[in-house]
This record gives sequence, C-alpha cells and structure tokens, in this order.
Amino acid sequence: MEAKDQKLRELAVSKHDREAGVFEEEYGSLARSGYRSTAFLFGRSRIDRCLTDRLARMPVGSRILDAGCGTGHQVVALVACGFDAVGLEPSIEMRNRARALNPETEIVDGSITDLPFETGSMDGIIALEVLRYLPRSDVLRAHKEMYRVLRPGGMLFLTMVNRWAIDGYALWERMQSARARRRGGSQRAHCEFVTPRSVRRDLVSHGFRDVETRGRLLLPLRWAYKSNLRFGRIVATVLDPVDEAVSRLPGTAGLAGHLIVEASRDDQESH
Repeated sequence: MEAKDQKLRELAVSKHDREAGVFEEEYGSLARSGYRSTAFLFGRSRIDRCLTDRLARMPVGSRILDAGCGTGHQVVALVACGFDAVGLEPSIEMRNRARALNPETEIVDGSITDLPFETGSMDGIIALEVLRYLPRSDVLRAHKEMYRVLRPGGMLFLTMVNRWAIDGYALWERMQSARARRRGGSQRAHCEFVTPRSVRRDLVSHGFRDVETRGRLLLPLRWAYKSNLRFGRIVATVLDPVDEAVSRLPGTAGLAGHLIVEASRDDQESH
C-alpha cells in the first residue's frame, strides 16, 4: 500500500511540474481579464471569496502557511494583506516560480504530509486544491501534521472535491482514468473524492473543532467554458449571482463543485 501511495504522490508532483506554466498563464488571465475569463478562475473566485472573509478575522501579522502554494500568487496576496506568509511547494517548477514571484518571502520545499515546521509555529494554514491529489492515508497524515504545526486556536482553511457534485466530475474523472488505461498511457494523477460528513469526521478525530463545510459552484457552469470559452464567460456573467445564491442553500454543500472547509485547532497544547 505504501508503494502505491508513493506512486500517487509522485504523479501529483509531476503533474504540477508539467503544468506550472499553465497555472502561471491562468493567473496572468486573472490580472488582465478577471475571474470570469476561464473555468479555473471562475471556480477559484468562489474559494477566494470565502478565504477573504476568513482572513479578515485574522490579526494582521499572523503567520500563515500556504501549503501547496503553487506558483506563489496566493502568497503575494497574503503578504499584501499584512500577514507573515510562508509557502510550501513540493513541485520544483512551481516552487521556482513562487520564489521568483516572492523573492523576500520564505518558500520551502516539502510535503503537507510531513511539514518542515516546528510544532505550534503557525497561526493559520491554507491548503487550496492540494489534498484532492492525495490518497486517503496521506490526507489523514496531512490532517495530523497541520494540527501539530498550528498553534492552539489556529485556523485551518482547505478545499476538497465532492463525491456527489451534480456537475458529474467524479464520473468524468473515472471515464478519463479508464480511457488512459485503455490507451496504455501514463497514469492520471489521483483525485480523492469526499463528502462533507467524512471530512468533518476526520478533522474532529484529529482534534480540530468548529468544523464548517460549505459548497460553492453548485451549478455546472464549468462545462459551459469547456464547450466554448466565450460562451462560458457569457453564461458565468449571467448566472454568477444565481449560483452564488443557490450555493448557500442548506443541504447543498455536498453537491457543489468545490467543498470548502474551515476549522480551528483546539485550545489544548497537545492532543
């Protein structure tokens, strides 16, 4: 099992090595044209809105770890808001870009499953679109490590992928994986599907409290982008407020394209 999990870790890192330039282009599109310019950015807008609200409750100067910081654009935003930001990134291509973008900020090599930081050294940890690439055993290791590194009362903000999202992503992922196997090509990177209940249970078992889950991007708007980029932008512009409203309805968290999770470390020194 460990050999299989190691393979999945390597696939996740190699995927991000290959796609580092793509992510950099996406953030370039954000600067030029805004969140509705691509499907990736439109989905990211939902996450960023929730993250902005959560960070607004953090004192200026808080030490915040961006675990899986990618190209470092989120680190830039954290520093601009007055936080003492630290980036962690295992992909060398992503990490090089993050360091170039943040020459005066600490960007380190390492894995979320074995954080190279002292116990209780962070006021907050964010992990955006990171745990989705890891098998369940590694996700649980990451929970344990994030708990260790957070100070008592520290904030955790992460995203996962819903198993029962109505946009059908789980089915699409299975179809793509099966196609790759038939063609004998390289194995696709893993995608870990969860439910709000399972995430809440796992975090509580590791000592986290005040676990909140919310779904964002309930309507399958990303498929409009996949059919045609211009059409996707039009649909997103029209339906953005509608999607935002329905995503807030009770009971819809497990059906949305993004599962956003907030939690706090308990106030005890050890668990």
